[in-house]
Amino acid sequence: MQAPVRPLQPQSSKTQHGPALSPIKERSDRETLELTYQRERLEKLLRDGELLPLLRQHFKETDPDAKRTNVDVNWDYYLGADRSGSLVVYTARDGAALVGYVFTIIGPHHHKQSVPAGSITMYWLHPASRLGLAGYKLLRGNEALLKELGVQKILASRMLSQRTYILFDRMGYCPEEVLYGKWL
Repeated sequence: MQAPVRPLQPQSSKTQHGPALSPIKERSDRETLELTYQRERLEKLLRDGELLPLLRQHFKETDPDAKRTNVDVNWDYYLGADRSGSLVVYTARDGAALVGYVFTIIGPHHHKQSVPAGSITMYWLHPASRLGLAGYKLLRGNEALLKELGVQKILASRMLSQRTYILFDRMGYCPEEVLYGKWL
């Protein structure tokens, strides 16, 4: 059994597998953004040290519990899903630099088991890359990939602090339920 990954520990920008990570480019609103989008393996993103800096920024920006608790992602769960093929990680890159991701768990819908479903558990795009249609292309590319894999229904949630409802509405998603949280 592999030791659990503890990725949210401070790491240097230089990995043991190659050169320093590519910096994310800051752009003006008028500059063209040319991102590439593709499916990638979680294990590689963690091993290469690319995902964790973005994940820290992601949770700093969106986590409503940031003052109460530290982020402690269940990497054993996600790595197991990655190895079994039930995790789809769809990424956006600016050159070599990772700038965004969508994590989707695929399997039977929990209440309609004959319906192959994809539950988006995490999605984020670096603020410097939120230009033009970049967010739309990231989510639409993820949709196309999920459709190729046989998914018929996608479920996605958002933090109330996020304005992504505008994008989801424009893409044809409909609100279906509200998720409540309470600390005990």
